[in-house]
Amino acid sequence: MNQLSTENLNLLPNPTELKKICKSIAALEAIICQDWEFRYYSFQKEWSENEEFCEMRNGEGDQVLISFGENGTCINGFAHESKMNGWQKDSKQDIPVGVVDELPAVFNDFVFGEPVKSIGTTFCIWQTETDDNWKIGNVKLPDDDYKDGSGDLLQLLDGNPLTYKNWAEEYYEENFEDSELALELVEHIYDGTVITKDMVLKINPELEDFEQLISDLDEIGYAHKL
Repeated sequence: MNQLSTENLNLLPNPTELKKICKSIAALEAIICQDWEFRYYSFQKEWSENEEFCEMRNGEGDQVLISFGENGTCINGFAHESKMNGWQKDSKQDIPVGVVDELPAVFNDFVFGEPVKSIGTTFCIWQTETDDNWKIGNVKLPDDDYKDGSGDLLQLLDGNPLTYKNWAEEYYEENFEDSELALELVEHIYDGTVITKDMVLKINPELEDFEQLISDLDEIGYAHKL
């Protein structure tokens, strides 16, 4: 079965849908885990004047940073176990050779600036506002199964609520050891349903700090009535 990765970019949702998915996952994370440090996904609708920003970090050194800007969307991934971490790098860019070949100049500040520069890059995917498809550089991937790590790090972005449900029950095992995360609720949030207190308590009955959740959802830009 094909897996979302740099080798199967046709499985990656279009930029508009991708941003919606990222916001939905970040909203679910904010409900399930109120401690920001332990969340897998976060989203800032006002990262800069004309840019929205999504971050994935797994606590093991891997990260995905996504810039949603006026001129397009760019995804930077760093998988520390990939053989591409340590491969020959372009002397000017300090990124594995080929990964950002033909990268449009509109993404230079994001890819070559902070925090991406300090984190690193093993894969990069982009689509400008005039592109019809996602693109990557002219790069030869490692010959092992892990390749550039994109198959692992992009797994939650397939747009399938069941993918998130299954992952979250494992990742946040303590939260769901006596119950399960209702697929219907995940589907509602993926659909953009306005979040209510009743929905929140069905997902996380132990959530107490609603002021923090309101702040988090406002930062994400996800609609709520709390």
